[in-house]
Parts: sequence; C-alpha cells; structure tokens
Amino acid sequence: MSYRLRLFLALILTVLAIFVGRLMYLQFALAEEFRALSAENFLRQERIMPLRGRILASDGTVLADNRIAVDLMYRGGEILNWERIRFSLGLTGDPRPPDPNNARERLEGAAVIAWNIREELIPALQELTAGQPNLYLRQRVERTYPTNLAAHVVGYTTEADPWRFPGHALGDLVGQMGLEAGLQSVLFGVPGAALVEVDNRGTVLNRRTILPARPGQDVTLTIDPTVQHLAEEALKNALPYVNADRRSRGLPPESVVRGAIIALNPQTGDILAMASQPTFDQNLFTRRPSPAEQITALLNDSVNFTLLNRAVEAYEPASTFKLVTGSALLEGGFIAPGSRFPCSGTFTFAGITWRNWAPGFRGNQDVRQAIADSCNTFFWNAIAGTAGWTVGWAPFVRSLTERALEFGFGQRIGVGLPEEKAGRVPTDASSREVRGHPWRPGDTLNIAIGQGDMLATPLQVAQLISTLALGGTRVQPRLIKAIGDEPVASEVTAVPGRHWRTLQEGLRMLFTDFPAQRVMGPRVFPINVAGKTGTAQNPRGDGYFHAWFMGYGPIENPELAVVVFIEHGGSSATVAVPTARDFMAAYWGVSP
Repeated sequence: MSYRLRLFLALILTVLAIFVGRLMYLQFALAEEFRALSAENFLRQERIMPLRGRILASDGTVLADNRIAVDLMYRGGEILNWERIRFSLGLTGDPRPPDPNNARERLEGAAVIAWNIREELIPALQELTAGQPNLYLRQRVERTYPTNLAAHVVGYTTEADPWRFPGHALGDLVGQMGLEAGLQSVLFGVPGAALVEVDNRGTVLNRRTILPARPGQDVTLTIDPTVQHLAEEALKNALPYVNADRRSRGLPPESVVRGAIIALNPQTGDILAMASQPTFDQNLFTRRPSPAEQITALLNDSVNFTLLNRAVEAYEPASTFKLVTGSALLEGGFIAPGSRFPCSGTFTFAGITWRNWAPGFRGNQDVRQAIADSCNTFFWNAIAGTAGWTVGWAPFVRSLTERALEFGFGQRIGVGLPEEKAGRVPTDASSREVRGHPWRPGDTLNIAIGQGDMLATPLQVAQLISTLALGGTRVQPRLIKAIGDEPVASEVTAVPGRHWRTLQEGLRMLFTDFPAQRVMGPRVFPINVAGKTGTAQNPRGDGYFHAWFMGYGPIENPELAVVVFIEHGGSSATVAVPTARDFMAAYWGVSP
C-alpha cells in the first residue's frame, strides 16, 4: 500500500509541478504579450480626419465650407424604442442590417438608418439610443457650397474609399474637379490619431486624442462674388441673342446658353469672374443621401456637357487671333503700320477661292482698319506679299507661331484648375503627325484668321487682350489670391514689340469707325472701350458658329478686361458683343 501511495503522490506532484510551471511561464514570460492582446480587446487606434480648408472669395464670402453632419447607424439585432425613433425621424419599415457585400458597411460594421439628422432631433435621439449597443449616432464632416457661385472654378468633393483613392481612408473628402481637386494637398490637411476604448460590441466608451489632426489651409480667391454673379447672369441672359440669331438663319432655338465669361483686372492679373454655363449645384455631390439620378444625369450629360468648364477648354479663337497675326506681320517687318492691302470679297490661291466674311470690295485698308473690320482678305493679301510664304514652313509661319507662344498660347497658364487645357499652336512636325503631310499654304491662311490647327482657351484669349491693353506687359492671370496667410503673386513678363499703339488703335476703331459703334461706341456707351470680335467655324456646321468677343476699358486706364465666348452661339456681332455690353454696363453701373 505504501508503494502505491507513494507512486500516486508522485504522479500528483508531477502534474501540479507541470501546472505551476506552465502558470509561471504564462504569468512571467508571456505577460507583455497577453497584456497587449487584452488591451486590443477594448482599445483601438482610430484615424482623425482633418477639417478641410475653406475656399473664400476675395471679400471673404465663403464659397466652400464644412458642416458637422450626424447619421443614425445600425449594427443589427434588437432595437428598443424603435417605434418612437422611427416616428421622430419620419421613417417607414424596419431598419436594414449591414450588408456584408457592401464594402463600406462591412468596414464600418453598420448600416445607415437616417442621414443628416436635424439638429433639434439630436438630443432626443441621443437619449433613445443611450445604452443600445446596436444603435449609435455617427458624426462626419460634410462639404457645403453656400452660394453655389463659380461652381466650375470651386469644383466639388466626394467621400473617399480605399479602393478608388489609395492613400486615403474611408470617408476622407477628396476633390473631384476645380480648385477642390487642384488644391487637394493644401485643403486636405494632415490626419491625426485617437485611442478609443470600446466594449465587445464596438460601442465607444472613451476616446483620447494622441495626435491632433492638422486642418487644411483656407484658400482665398481673386473672384469678386458680385462680379461673378453679374457674369453668370449675363451668360444666362444671352439666350435671347442666341435665339434671335438662330431665327435669322432659320435654325431651331436653343434652350440653354453654353459658354463662358472671364473678367480680370489687367493691371494685377486678378480674375474677378470666371463663369461657365450651364452651371450646376455642387451640393448634389456632397449631400447625403446622394441624389443618384441627378448625379448620373450630370455625369452622363452628352448634350450640354454641364460639368465642362468652358473657360479653360480649347476652341478655334477665330478673328480674336488676328491681333497675333497683325503683331507678327508688324514686328517681323513683313508690313509697315501704314501698309495698305485690298479688303476684297474673295482671295484666290492655287485655284481655291477663300472668302471674306462680307462680300464685295471694302477698300484698301491698313492693319488698324483690318483689325476693326475683321477683314480676312487683308491678312491673306498681306501674307501673300511676303517672300516664300507658299514654301513649307515659311519665315512668316515661324514668326506667327513664335509670336503666339510669346502671347501665352499653346501652354497652360496655370491657375490651379486641373481641367485647364494647353490649347494648340501648330508646328511643321505636328502637321505631319496630324494631317500626314507637310505644312501647306492653306494651313497658313487658316491659322492667320484663328482657324484650322490653332486652338485657344478663353483664359488664354483673356491674357492676350490684357497684354494688348497694357501695351505689351503680360501679367499672368491668377485665381488664387492667398493660401493661408501667404499671398500668391502674379508673374509679370514684358512681351517684346514696338507696335502696340497700332494694335490698340485697331481695337479702339471697332467701336468708333465700324457698325459696332451702335452697340458700344462713345455715343451710346459712357465708358470708352476697345475690343475685337471673332466668329469661329466648327464641325457642327454653318450658322452654329462659336461667337467670341474680347475687350477692355476704360481705354485711358484699363481696369477691366473681358472675354465672352458663346459655344455655337452664332454671329459674334449679334451675340457676343451685346452680351459683353450687358456685362460691362452692369460692372460699371452705367446704362448703355
């Protein structure tokens, strides 16, 4: 018996020794590991989204802001007081549990019962959801656009997800167009981190910030909200001009104006207004719940292309480009300021007849008259008088394209808009690539009047007219006045040239010596202004011309430069000029 007892006791002691040893190993050797695992059961680190910087107009008017939105979230399972909650929120039916096939709901572990709860309901809902692990109120930052001014310039944001926006967390606000996208890194800020204590259901018990988020910087624009509003109204009110032109041609009317107006101060480069029509409500993209049908209609709009910022899209600049052609002829020594060439109804070369905008002979004109009268054949006859113009990439073609580059064509100005196009200044090489043949004389005749391979944005045309207004001083247009407290300066460049006065005289004479004087001449308009029209042919066909106008005033001390562009608007004289008159009259507060 004593032998069996001793054996039994030895066995028990051995088992106890094993248990004690194992316990000591767990208690001491693995203590830190288990402590960490235990902490993970109730502590987690969360990302703090930074507050996005605001976008302000030049006078401090808020164009893009943030608001705290509160949503009611549901994890699934039993809900107490559901009838009261449902009644207070105006809901019907029972809540839907999180969908495991929905990536957002799978990540958050909850579905949204109600978006954007009204502020006066929040205290009652906090009381009704208290102690309910299946319900909680979630706060998030929502982007708002209080004025909806300059929608294409400001742009809009969307909520990020890690699949479409690598490097961003779920719910981050990411710019999708306009300055919201172009200044994303400035506006977004730097995320922070918080240590959050939760229970077994994930309900937050306590939160401690361990790294504060750094908010994005506010951005102040040069946009004047009053001038912007005037520009947008002038564009909308151009519809009767467009439809009157359509009626005169026997064409069907339009229901909406498609175009742009840019107004800037040539002395400073400040863009006071950049309007594009038709416009849209940016809040549609940021409001929750999202109006899916309206957003889809905007994104798939293949008729009006509402989201297109026409102020920075590239089009044929038409006769506005004749100022560059005239400058190239003068500065290159191809003609003298007093040289006169026939303004005939047609110009014939190599058996092909090229036509002026008006039939018949309009006399021998100098370059000033040709600019004011927009005479195609003057420029063609002047080019025909230069040596070797019919042979390949002739000296005049080289001079013209180099002059266009000096005026800022063929390159993005860089105002912060990712949608801005560079336009196009043709080269001999690009002609071979696009057309499959070397440069031809007909190409020269086309680009001389702003057609063919020449493309420019209304913003580039605005820079051109500002440079002409200041006699060769090119002040780079700017949209951004300051980032935070740091001002953003405009670059000033002197464009070489000696014949600025001749070009300015041609711009002035449009309103003193030709029919446009009845619209904005000194006898009918109280401010002395100068300008140039342009009517661009395009693939849509005859009558659906792009209507251009660029101008500035007062002539004595230019403080305003304006470009009006109406896509498929018709004649510049009957559409773009009266639109510009209406805007400039409203800007100066005068009656034509």
